[in-house]
Amino acid sequence: MADAVSRNLHLSYGCDISYGEETITESCLLEIWRRHSPAVHIETFTKRQEARNGADWEWHLIGRTYTFKMRVQAKRLARNGKKFRSLFTYKVATAPSPQVDMLIRGASARKLKPVLCFYSPEVARSRWTAGKMPRGLEAGCLVGDASKIKISASNDLASLELITIPWHYLVCPRKTMSRDFPSVQFLNEGDAASEQDLPEYIVPTPSRGSARPAEVGQVHDIELGVIGRVKIDCRGLAT
Repeated sequence: MADAVSRNLHLSYGCDISYGEETITESCLLEIWRRHSPAVHIETFTKRQEARNGADWEWHLIGRTYTFKMRVQAKRLARNGKKFRSLFTYKVATAPSPQVDMLIRGASARKLKPVLCFYSPEVARSRWTAGKMPRGLEAGCLVGDASKIKISASNDLASLELITIPWHYLVCPRKTMSRDFPSVQFLNEGDAASEQDLPEYIVPTPSRGSARPAEVGQVHDIELGVIGRVKIDCRGLAT
């Protein structure tokens, strides 16, 4: 999906066809669901709530032992851009605070990890290039801890690449991928050395007999502040 995002962004910049954040996100979700519908549950909500918490989607990655929950805001690099303009200052007219602040605050209130996802073409990246990716695929989607990104005060892609990872790392079956994001192996098998001090956005997964993938981490109220929720059952992934 990230490879397609990178290539499509590059293509769109040269033909004046809009390829915005919402289109990119929905296209990726549709393809993920098409390929893995038995393990993916997607539910959508009213868009008007996005302005309240500054988030696009809530994601749950469900492992056999733990479930990782995050609230994600997507940002697309502009044509010929090297920086994400207004990354820390953009504010919806009806919102009380900048979008990134609302993302962080809203995620904390719901015990979710605040995450920024950056969409960019290959030509704009210097660290996460196709030469360093599996089979030469382009890393068009980078994810990072929104709180740390705000503290860094960096909005240029070169700096952001240092504190983000390609989003396929979220489900890559390797033991150690990032300090900010748990590996699938940890979600499935746990780690006694790390279990004593887990962040609030990593929670025990109910046993298979007690909850279906769609029910894990279910929130029953309506005011979600997101466009939708995605749950991906990673319990069948080989680690």
